[in-house]
Amino acid sequence: MDVIMNEKRPPPPPAPDPVETSDLDFIRWDEARMTTGVASIDEQHMELICHLNELHRAHLAGLQPDDIKKILKFLGRYAESHFRHEEGIMEERLCPQRKENRLAHAKFLFAYQELVSNFSIEEDPDQIAEEIKNMAARWLVGHICRVDAGLRDCPRIAPKENGNPQPPTSSL
Repeated sequence: MDVIMNEKRPPPPPAPDPVETSDLDFIRWDEARMTTGVASIDEQHMELICHLNELHRAHLAGLQPDDIKKILKFLGRYAESHFRHEEGIMEERLCPQRKENRLAHAKFLFAYQELVSNFSIEEDPDQIAEEIKNMAARWLVGHICRVDAGLRDCPRIAPKENGNPQPPTSSL
């Protein structure tokens, strides 16, 4: 993530406070539905939402396709970095949804990259930008609420026996 953050790109707006939002926001953080219980993941989710809102505002403002493409590339790289981090935490905690999560990430990145590559060749970049924004927003909110929020129920650290992670045992 540090490599991405040091990259030259249009300056992002400040990360939104979960309670403070703009009328121009496309997606809003919903603490009750979206919190995973892992601070680093929640912060990255808020950052992803912030950058999707940045894309939305850039699209509304009629930014040039080259400027929007920079935002799209940054979003894709940030998502890849976030997914690696999140998958690692789910693996450490032996979360039951970790395989579903990894597969969902791979499918999203494939669809996202395909749409972004179409953005460069599309005759109507405005329409494809709208499609990318809508697809990413729907996927992100749905995925956070359905899959990532499941982290709340995963143990903080998977117990180890002989250095090998073991599934959590029931105390019944």
